[in-house]
Amino acid sequence: MPAIKQQIVEVLGFKEQDIILASAKEGTGVKDILEHIVRIIPPPPGDFSKPLKALVFDCRFDVYKGVVVYVRIMDGTLDKRAQLKLMHSGAVYKVEELGVFKNLKYTEVDSLGCGEVGYLTANIRDPREIIIGDTLTDIRNPCDAPLPGFRTLKPLVFCGIYPVNSSDFNNLRDAMDKMKLQDASFIYEPEHSQSFGTGFRCGFLGLLHMEIVQERLEREYDLNLILTVPNVVYRIKLTNGETVDCDNPAKYPSPADIAESFEPYVTLLIIIPIESIEAVCEMVKGRRGVFNNQEHLGKERVKLSFDIPLSEIIVDFYDRVKSLTRGYGSIDYEFKEYFPTKLVKLDIMFNGQVCDAFSSLLPREKASTKAHALASKLRELIPRQMFEVSIQAAVGGQILASEKVRPVGKAVTSRCSGGDITRKRKLWEAQKKGKKHMKQFGRVEIPQEAFLEVLKI
Repeated sequence: MPAIKQQIVEVLGFKEQDIILASAKEGTGVKDILEHIVRIIPPPPGDFSKPLKALVFDCRFDVYKGVVVYVRIMDGTLDKRAQLKLMHSGAVYKVEELGVFKNLKYTEVDSLGCGEVGYLTANIRDPREIIIGDTLTDIRNPCDAPLPGFRTLKPLVFCGIYPVNSSDFNNLRDAMDKMKLQDASFIYEPEHSQSFGTGFRCGFLGLLHMEIVQERLEREYDLNLILTVPNVVYRIKLTNGETVDCDNPAKYPSPADIAESFEPYVTLLIIIPIESIEAVCEMVKGRRGVFNNQEHLGKERVKLSFDIPLSEIIVDFYDRVKSLTRGYGSIDYEFKEYFPTKLVKLDIMFNGQVCDAFSSLLPREKASTKAHALASKLRELIPRQMFEVSIQAAVGGQILASEKVRPVGKAVTSRCSGGDITRKRKLWEAQKKGKKHMKQFGRVEIPQEAFLEVLKI
């Protein structure tokens, strides 16, 4: 135990006397934690005489009751007769059930007083009507202003989420509506892709947030999903002076209309073993990271700080850090600001047709390397068709990389055992014309594995 305390002191900076040793499995230290909470945390402030002011801090959906709203009473009293108003949305509801959480169950009560936490239902069937962080008040005696601090969170990472089976689209939409109840930072809107059909363009606060949402959708709602390549939000200044945010390659303006482009940077903190410093720094440098400083945490660990583009860490950065540190590395980051960049749109074309699922926005200096990597990988993944498949990676009208998948051949001359060579040449020429026609009108079949593997590049 002393060794564990010493690590916490060195790494996290706590004082030894403030560390309480506890185990949920063994049940030890629980009493000490509860007594410490009572001693150091002040009682909730508030005034019973003031008009009702309640904070919506969570929600869940019940098939019988509709949306169940979790509230904390900041001022005043909430009773069953109340006509409630959401101050930011302006919606008005009548309370149908009011209660508290007791023994992990809903227990009805007649009223909730200042400082108490409970739940309410008001026959709210549309999950989109409730916003986490909103303020509730009684329309009979409303408060003057909502609780401070409410703001709409702005996502930093976007990607497309599509159902593998198109018939699951409605189920996916219902699942996202319910998830929005508990996660106000999660946003989505319908979009259509030529490759995947109808799905949603979703915004997240970061990579971890995206992974959590994906995991919950698949586990809790039994959905089989496809995620496109994650994109960050680029800021583009147009020639007419207007500034727009672009989170989707399909919305990228014409290069002739762009005056300047900006990409988001983050301050990255990495805690790693000392022996991994060289390998990690080299990896971060290769991803356009700029070293800030380092701080030693004891004898075995060091904390490194970098400024790095957000786009460089949203795919496989965490896995690379774990690999280089043998699992002992950890990362954290926070948004810093937008910096200028030379942004381009990289398109992948199959026989001259752009496949929007593979399109991406990236800095110009990364375009050539990414283009060759994508073209080479797709050549390996796409099965041979009855016609030749041309794979091209292009920026605007400039082809940066090109690969070809040879067609499946047929021995059309197998029955020509003799005779003049011109007979075989006629058959070969006819086959060549047929392949050309098929290439013109045929559709390239792209396996699901190709989309998944491209995410790793």
